[in-house]
Amino acid sequence: MTAAVLLLVLAALPCALHARLVHEGEDGFSECNGFFHQGSPPQGFTHPGNVKICQRYQGDQHYATLYSTQHKIPVYSAFTYQEGAGGGWGGWMVEPQVDDSKSSLDEVTKGSDAKEHVPDLGTNQALEEDYASTDYQPGALYHRASPALTSSVPLTPEFTEKWAADVDLLIKEKLLPHCESGEHLHLLTGAVPSNTKVNDKVAIPEFIWLAACCNAPEAWSLGIIKRTGDVDGLEQVTVEELENQLSGDIKLFSNQCGGGALHPELRSTSDASTQTDEEPSVQTPGAFSRFFQFIFCVIYEIINTFVCLVWFLFKQVCNIIFGRLYWIWTALTTYIFALSKVLLNIPCDVLCVFANILCGFVRILNNALSVVCLILRLPTRFLCDMASFPYYTICAIPDVGIDILSGVWGVFMLGFSAVFGAFGGSFSVASFAGSSFFQRFIGQSEGYEN
Repeated sequence: MTAAVLLLVLAALPCALHARLVHEGEDGFSECNGFFHQGSPPQGFTHPGNVKICQRYQGDQHYATLYSTQHKIPVYSAFTYQEGAGGGWGGWMVEPQVDDSKSSLDEVTKGSDAKEHVPDLGTNQALEEDYASTDYQPGALYHRASPALTSSVPLTPEFTEKWAADVDLLIKEKLLPHCESGEHLHLLTGAVPSNTKVNDKVAIPEFIWLAACCNAPEAWSLGIIKRTGDVDGLEQVTVEELENQLSGDIKLFSNQCGGGALHPELRSTSDASTQTDEEPSVQTPGAFSRFFQFIFCVIYEIINTFVCLVWFLFKQVCNIIFGRLYWIWTALTTYIFALSKVLLNIPCDVLCVFANILCGFVRILNNALSVVCLILRLPTRFLCDMASFPYYTICAIPDVGIDILSGVWGVFMLGFSAVFGAFGGSFSVASFAGSSFFQRFIGQSEGYEN
């Protein structure tokens, strides 16, 4: 639970891992020189396309990387062994300053966030999308390091898993038992590019290598090589033999890590071989003692190698079995969860379908009724008008008769009024004329005028 919480916190704060390019004029890898034996980086890696990256984690130096912008893979990364170190925090990170040395982003950042500030992101370094639609994935050179693409190379998942197991076994059973403290154990791990590239951009390594140097209690060194064409193979070599495998005049450790002293196991094997070569044929008590000592060393190495091989095979079988069981369990639970979700959604989907069908029928019925009403509206109004015509016609006859009688009566009354008026007017005129004549006749005209 604590580890999960830590991963969530680190995922929410990606700016906790700071990184910056080490520019010309700075000594070696600047503040990251402490990851190298005696503070001296390897010599001979002078390609102009190589850039130095110093990465820090929460204020502390984390590791140093020499990165090839030509092949877009690391040339090497330097670490100091720390127990319990490593682990990721939610995804692969890129270094914006590799593509834009003037970028203000002096820390590793998620590719999607860095693209907003660096338009040419991916010109000089590999991005996570460069591995899309291929059988390769970003494989960390040292799986205990934080997952930055600048310290990873294209590897198959099977090879990545095998390489991590080989490194763990080497550190646990061969390096730490002969080194006083992990702080004195310096690790260099790198890759030699091939001519094959992923998506014609990121070089697939021909082989990857690891060189170890311990300077306490006495200095010694050891190297291993793992070729990408041989998943199960692992070559254990001296640092000098490893340097000969790398192109150019390469020196991995300052002073050859104690003058080129071998790992104690290689040293004992070498000493035994030398004693056997120089053993005189004269049988003396000392000769018999050295002979039996040699036989004992050979038997010890055979038994030790056999036990290591059996233990390694046992671990691989366990890893495969438990890995497959975990994969099956994850796939089964994912399938059951998805199936349960689908089954639970079926009733809701069925109800939604029925509801949609019902709504569709209602809409169809509504539209049909609307059409019927539209069709029946015109003849219905016509029939109503035709049915009401006799009623309105019959009801209008009395009104028309009354109007006619009113008109006739009015004409009659008008004629009567005219006749009566004519007679009245004539009578008035006759009366007036008679009165005037009578008054004149009897001599009362003055009085009448008065």
